[in-house]
Amino acid sequence: MLLGQPNSSFSPYFAHILFLYSSLRNALIKLISAKQQEREMSPSAMIKSWQKNQYFEASSSRFKLSTAYTLLLPLPFIATLFLSLDFNGYYFAAISFMNLLAMMAFYLQFPLAGRIKNIPLFANIDWSMTQHKQVGKALALVFLLHPILILAPRFMASTDDGLTSLRAIVTSPNTLSGIVAYLLMLVWITLSIFKDKLRIRYETWRVLHVVGFMLIAILATSHITSIGSHSQFNSRFEWLWWSLCALSLLGTAYNYFIKPAKLKHRPFTLESVERVSSRDWQLTLTAPENANFSFEAGQFVWLSTSDNRFGLQDHPFSIASSATQLPSLSFIIRELGDYTSTLDQLLTGQEVYVDGPYGSLDLNASNQAKGITLIAGGAGIAPMLSLLRALADKADPRPIRLIYAAKNSTQLVMQNEINDFELTMPNFKQQRVCEELLNEELSSGDSTKQGFVDIDIIRSTIAPQQLRDWAVYVCGPEPMMEPVGKALTALQIRKSNIHFEQLSF
Repeated sequence: MLLGQPNSSFSPYFAHILFLYSSLRNALIKLISAKQQEREMSPSAMIKSWQKNQYFEASSSRFKLSTAYTLLLPLPFIATLFLSLDFNGYYFAAISFMNLLAMMAFYLQFPLAGRIKNIPLFANIDWSMTQHKQVGKALALVFLLHPILILAPRFMASTDDGLTSLRAIVTSPNTLSGIVAYLLMLVWITLSIFKDKLRIRYETWRVLHVVGFMLIAILATSHITSIGSHSQFNSRFEWLWWSLCALSLLGTAYNYFIKPAKLKHRPFTLESVERVSSRDWQLTLTAPENANFSFEAGQFVWLSTSDNRFGLQDHPFSIASSATQLPSLSFIIRELGDYTSTLDQLLTGQEVYVDGPYGSLDLNASNQAKGITLIAGGAGIAPMLSLLRALADKADPRPIRLIYAAKNSTQLVMQNEINDFELTMPNFKQQRVCEELLNEELSSGDSTKQGFVDIDIIRSTIAPQQLRDWAVYVCGPEPMMEPVGKALTALQIRKSNIHFEQLSF
């Protein structure tokens, strides 16, 4: 069943859609201009309600990336303007346009998750992975609604028409690839939603996720080139869809097959692994001479301790050391899952494979700030410790504050080193915040505050007259991010001065 038929004249549908796209483009240009003015406004004037990470979308670079991504989506539609089609009303025209956008977004899901440093749109790994997850949820809804939206008008006309159309779709050989892709999509969406409850190992889920969606991409491309309105009448458009599919899959293959093989030629060596708190381990690696490895404080890498030749068993961890400590490279890793609970089984001297560095969290963004507050919760101490060590290395004279939160003091790491920084850095102070205080802390008048990071604790680290010129770095578990975000907004810290790192992808 086809959404459109070839027409000898330019369909009015395309003129309307082109007008809509042009309007969208103009609106985006105006919005970019407005954003430049917004950057000088108080965050409280810009942010009205909470959404995930909303308080921390600080830089205009993320907005520009989102704009560039949005403008890429209609490219297949623009290409199809050369193929005049006549649609049975605006309903099917809208469905067709939505499907084009969705397929392009689906192909872009692969490079978004591909750790591509050389293409600016995908080089910001934090934005790319967030975009990958958010778009994935939207695509799941669009693809699941796809057959329902096509059949709905038939069922609304009569039940018999609807059943006849449904029977034709299910029994047609041309729709087989689409049906299989649809069923696989249902299974993989279910796995993604319930992977934690199903207790699927990270490595297992990752293999299923990558292989499954590569297969779905092939089946979906076969579907749109065999029955899709924009492709079946012209071989050039089949070439377009298969080229987009091939580029997506080749990039994924490179990431999981070729890149791991290249990393095997420059392995790092595990220097030591030691427990540094009741829930945290410190891994120290030594970089090989041929690695040519460098990084900015605050960045992270993917580590693999497996001899598996495929890149499906690596894990992202923030670097905790500073660049001056190279060739040594250290990590603070919290026991949070299957892999991190086996760190004690690693052997000194074994090879470790490092892919990176990645991430846009660094001190360059705060060069003009009059002071810096680092806020770390739990496993979020690793990048904050890297930033702190880098600030200490260059004897930064500005006021530096560390707010370090944990469940209790047995989960605080590197306290001797941080205490030494308070002695050697004249303008540095640490404020510990624990949900629970131990008996000896209650009786000794310890300066650790009980509770959670709130506006009062943050305010106490920043000079009131310098709020708008103060830089804040945040990394911690999701339950901590919302109240910290609200507090920073209430304190009117500039969004451009707020920098964050998320703990998982």
